[in-house]
Amino acid sequence: MAMVASPDDIVKSPLPPPPPAHNNKDKAAYNPYSGRPANGGDDGLDGIVLVLRAAAALLALVAMALVASCRQGDWMEFTRYQEYRYLLGVAVVASLYSALQAARTFRRMRAGTAYAATFLDFTGDQAVGYLLITASSAALPITIRMRSAVVNTFTDAIAASISFAFLAFAALAFSALIAGFRLSSSAYSY
Repeated sequence: MAMVASPDDIVKSPLPPPPPAHNNKDKAAYNPYSGRPANGGDDGLDGIVLVLRAAAALLALVAMALVASCRQGDWMEFTRYQEYRYLLGVAVVASLYSALQAARTFRRMRAGTAYAATFLDFTGDQAVGYLLITASSAALPITIRMRSAVVNTFTDAIAASISFAFLAFAALAFSALIAGFRLSSSAYSY
């Protein structure tokens, strides 16, 4: 008698799992040369760049407001000193540049587009940062000389403005470092 297996005797084996879906949104290709996603995805530095540029814009705005408020008359007019006029002009430029760059970074982050560091970001941050440090260093000696003779609201406001301009320089310097890092890492990605 031939043995015929009944349907109850057959052990059903589980089906193999389906292959993973290749969805570009879920899985980005990895570039082993740069250590980043091949599509240039977010490397986590966009938020830092946004905070640095927004801080530089705010600090430069405060520096500008402090210099512009120094109009007490006679020798306490910022317009009488070319160093303070230079500090005011550079603070205006730095505030506008940093605010526009921060808005551009925010818009890019909100849209979800990949950040592509440009040479303009790197050189712009450096140029405006160097303007801030030269304006601070130009205004510092005359302020030290004035403060050795008299300490009042005029000299306090100018000293605070120099400090805020220096802090804005530091924020832009770090932003330039990040832009330089991104430029150098994108130059070596294949």
